[in-house]
Amino acid sequence: MPDLPSPQDASEAALFSECWDAVLSYADLCTAGSSAGAELAREAFAEGIRELRAAESGSVRGTGRRSSRLPRIPLLLTAVRDTAAAWEKEGKGHKLDPELRLWLHSDEAARYTGPPLERPVALRGLRDLQQADAELLWLAEAEALPLPLVARRLGLDPATTADELAQVGRLFRDRCHRNHLDSPMDAECRSYARLLDAVTRSPGCTAAPPRTWSAPNWPP
Repeated sequence: MPDLPSPQDASEAALFSECWDAVLSYADLCTAGSSAGAELAREAFAEGIRELRAAESGSVRGTGRRSSRLPRIPLLLTAVRDTAAAWEKEGKGHKLDPELRLWLHSDEAARYTGPPLERPVALRGLRDLQQADAELLWLAEAEALPLPLVARRLGLDPATTADELAQVGRLFRDRCHRNHLDSPMDAECRSYARLLDAVTRSPGCTAAPPRTWSAPNWPP
C-alpha cells in the first residue's frame, strides 16, 4: 500500500487533516471493501497532493504559468475518481464498487475526460473562478460548513464573508451561464440560447430576483 506524503510545513499539515477524511470516505464508497478503500485513498491522496503542490508552486507541467484548478477538496476527490478509473484499466477493477465500474464505462463518465467544452457546466464554472473564490464557494455551499468556520479556514473577515459569498455566487452563476452558451449545441438550441441571452441582458429587461445557489451534484 503506498505511503501518504509527508506534510512540508504546518500549513500543509492542516490541509492534510482537513482533507484526508473526505478522501477516505469517498474512496470507501468507490470500492468493494475497507481494505481496498484505504489503498485507493492513499494512492489518490498522494497523487492529488502532488498536483496541488505543482499548481501552488506556479509551474504546472513546466509551463511556468499558474493554471486554474479545482478547490482542494474536489481536486482530491477527482484524484480518487481518476485513480479508480486507472485501476479499472489496469485490471484491478474487482476492487471497485460494481456500480462505479458500470459508471466508469458510461457516456456520463466520458464527459469528465472529454473535450473541455463538453465537460459539466458547473465544473467548468468552478474552474473559471479565482482560486480564493472557488475555495469559499466550495466550503460554504458544497461542504455546507458554517460561515465562521469557513472564514477562519480561509483567513477572511467573518463580518464580510456572507457578502463575499453572495458576490461569488453571482459570479459563479454567470460563469455557468456563459459556459452553457459555449457548449456544443445543435443549430436550433443555439438559436434559442442566443435569443434568451440577448433578452436577459437587454437594458430594458427586469432582472429576476437573485436565487440561492445550490451545489452541483458531484460524480459518484
